[in-house]
Amino acid sequence: MPSYSILIVDDEANQRLILSQALRPLTEELHISTAGSVDEALHILEEHEPDLIITDYNMPLHTGLDLITHIRSRHSTARVIMITAYSSPELMHAVHRLGVDHYLMKPVSLQTLRRLALDLLAGIRPAARAAAS
Repeated sequence: MPSYSILIVDDEANQRLILSQALRPLTEELHISTAGSVDEALHILEEHEPDLIITDYNMPLHTGLDLITHIRSRHSTARVIMITAYSSPELMHAVHRLGVDHYLMKPVSLQTLRRLALDLLAGIRPAARAAAS
């Protein structure tokens, strides 16, 4: 598998650590960045567009939907997994409208997350990655 990058966005440091440790074994050629807020994630995105973004929904100041809206407004090709403990018809509609690849309810099975992340990364064509760079 070629080199890929993942951005994990969650306001809980423990969650960021658990998710990054769970995903690290996917491949040796994997760069994982973490952000504790949407603002921090946006700063990272100014420097580098990851292949996959895994974001929590409920965070202080801005939600994961705010982050995804910004990503999509930039015509980003990044794949997105949203994790949440909250569900509503409005949230489901927004997730669908914004093209979120997977919507997972907490508690998330790390095995499921690894499988979904690997499937999304494997589905990224090299030509699409080069064009997005």
